[in-house]
Amino acid sequence: MPKQRRSKQAFARQTKTFPTEAEAKQFAKEMLLNKYKIVAGTLLSADQPARRIISGSQINRWIEEEDALH
Repeated sequence: MPKQRRSKQAFARQTKTFPTEAEAKQFAKEMLLNKYKIVAGTLLSADQPARRIISGSQINRWIEEEDALH
């Protein structure tokens, strides 16, 4: 049998960057409210010396973490 293709609407990948982690967390909250499955990550910067990947199972905990700078 031939393989069935998924429609492009079944899976859409999108990458966004934000000036602050707080803005990224707000966006993640909105995506979760809309029932999207998401993964997040941090980029290297002066105040974030190590890159970090936040998996789907860690998203809620990451959103609720307090910003280390405040």
